[in-house]
Amino acid sequence: MKKKNPSSGTALLERDRAKALYDARRPLYDEALQSLYRKVRRLLESRGFTPSIKYRVKRFEAYYEKLKRPDTQGKSGKSTPISDMLGLRIVCPFLEDIDTIKELITDNFEVTETDWKATQHSFREFGYDSMHMLVKLDKDALKRVLPGTRKVCEVQLRTILQDAWAEVEHELVYKSDISIPNESIRRKLASLNATLSLSDLIFQEIRDYQKAIRLRGRKRQEKLAESLDILDIMAISHQFGDKSERSEKNRKSSLSSASQLEKTMLLALDAHSGHDLETAINLYGKLLGMRLKRDIRSLVYNHRGMAYFAMGELVKATSDFSKAISYNPENSRGYANRGLCYRIVKKYEKALGDFDTAINIDPLHPETYYSRAQTYSEMGLYCKALNDCEKVLEINPGDQPARDLGRTLRKELA
Repeated sequence: MKKKNPSSGTALLERDRAKALYDARRPLYDEALQSLYRKVRRLLESRGFTPSIKYRVKRFEAYYEKLKRPDTQGKSGKSTPISDMLGLRIVCPFLEDIDTIKELITDNFEVTETDWKATQHSFREFGYDSMHMLVKLDKDALKRVLPGTRKVCEVQLRTILQDAWAEVEHELVYKSDISIPNESIRRKLASLNATLSLSDLIFQEIRDYQKAIRLRGRKRQEKLAESLDILDIMAISHQFGDKSERSEKNRKSSLSSASQLEKTMLLALDAHSGHDLETAINLYGKLLGMRLKRDIRSLVYNHRGMAYFAMGELVKATSDFSKAISYNPENSRGYANRGLCYRIVKKYEKALGDFDTAINIDPLHPETYYSRAQTYSEMGLYCKALNDCEKVLEINPGDQPARDLGRTLRKELA
C-alpha cells in the first residue's frame, strides 16, 4: 500500500513494504557495487594509482528517510530520484590526483553528472571539498531498482585531508542533533577547514617540487648513461694527465700509456656490448694489469663483474663487485650488482644491505629499487616490495616491469 507524501504529492511506499523490497534487492545492489569497484580498481592500478577506495550501499533507514524527504530545490514539485544508493569514494594523496582520476573515470565509464562540492560554500561557511560524479551502471546490472532511485553510483574523489575533514564534520554537524549557532565555534571550524585546504595546497607544491627535482635528475642520469662508455674511456685516458708531477719525458710515456688504455677499453666495451664475454673479460684483465687510479680500477672491476654475471659465474662476479667497492666505496653500481648476486643465491639479508647502501649513494636509480622490490617479494614482504615498485614509477613512470610486479603484489595483498 502507498500513501501520499504531503510535501511533494508523490506516492510513498509504506515502511514495511519498502523494507521488504530493500531486503530482497540488497544483494543485487551489493553485486553491482562490487563489480564497479573491481573495474575502477583495475583501471587505476593499470595507470599506477593505488588510492584507498571505500564503498557502501545506503542503509535502509537512510534510504527510506531520503525517500520521504521532498526535493526542496526541484521546480516540478516532485521528488528527485535518489542517486546515491551506491557510493564509491576514492581517497588520493594529492590534489593533482583528483583531476587525473576524474579524467580516467570519464574516459572509461559513462558519467551522467559531475559536481564540485566546494562551489556550494561561501568563504565564511565550513564544508568539505569533494568531486562528485554519477557513473551509470552497466545495462546488465541492477535490472530491478528500488522505488525512487536511479541506476547510478555516486563516485566521490577526495584527498586524504578532505576525507578526514568530511568524516569529522559528518559527526559534528550532519549526524548531530545539536546545531552550531555559536559564531565563535563556527569561525573555528571554518579556520580548521581553511587550514586543511592550505595544507593540501602545500603538499601539492612540495610534490611538484619533488617531481621537478626528479625530472632534472633523470635527465642528468640519461645523459650520463648515454655517454657512460665514453666517460669510462676518457677517465682512463686522462688518468696520467697531471703534468705538474711529471717530467716532459715521463709525460710522453704517460700519453703513450693512455693511448693503450683507451684502445684496450674500447675493445673491451665493444666485445662486452657484442656479447663476446670471454674476450671482454680477457681485455678487462689486461686493463687491471695496468697502472690505474683507484676509482678507475673500481670501474673496470665492476665491468668485468657484469661480464662474469652474464656468463652465470656468480662467485667470480661477486668477487669483482666486492673489489670494485673496496677501491671506491662510493661505487653505487658495485653495491647494486653485488646485491643482485646475493639475491640470486638467496642471501637476502646481504642483498638488502647492498641495495640499501646503493640507494643511499644514488637515490634516483630505479633499477636498484626494482631489484630490492624483487628481493622483498621473494621474502614475502609484499608491502615493502610494493613501496619500492611505486618508487620506481615515481622516478620512471613508464617502467613496465615495476608496474607488472606491483600488480602481482596487490593481488597477493588483496
